[in-house]
Amino acid sequence: MSHLPIWYLSNINPALCDDVIAECSARDFEMAAMGEIAGEKNSHYRNTSIQFLPTGHRLEKFLKDVAYTANQQCKWDYLLSDNEEIQFARYTEKQLYNWHTDTFLLGLKPFDRKITVVCLLNDPAEFDGGDFKVKLYQEYVAPLKQGSVIAFPSMLEHCVTPIISGTRYSATIWINGPKFR
Repeated sequence: MSHLPIWYLSNINPALCDDVIAECSARDFEMAAMGEIAGEKNSHYRNTSIQFLPTGHRLEKFLKDVAYTANQQCKWDYLLSDNEEIQFARYTEKQLYNWHTDTFLLGLKPFDRKITVVCLLNDPAEFDGGDFKVKLYQEYVAPLKQGSVIAFPSMLEHCVTPIISGTRYSATIWINGPKFR
């Protein structure tokens, strides 16, 4: 089956990743919620500790640039308008995020998430489990290392498998655009 690329890979400097982890580890986390207005908490489906980075954080421009480059090079050609705040996530033993999409096609907001950009902030040798998978007709495991950045259409199903041991850190930004028609 032939189709457009399901993801675009880039990377950032591991030293910047370490700085972001140190910066965020000093702040409080909250348990992540799900849904268009983030009202539902279900730890069997999503069990992740998160916080949001301030608008204009030093990662924002880079992650946005990756999204816009992916949109052009992968020929997704989405109309893009703005982004949401970066979500910093910490996954510890038994934490996970089951299969889901980031777009709520029947949602009530006047925009849709078009591109999701995820950066793995720490070395996968620091944790067991925690694979990042994307699904389109079959499951693909993203080949991520510290500093890897993956951009993909927000409508694709994806997940983070349970952490067996250690801690996994990531940063995610969503690029929005006019509602799909």
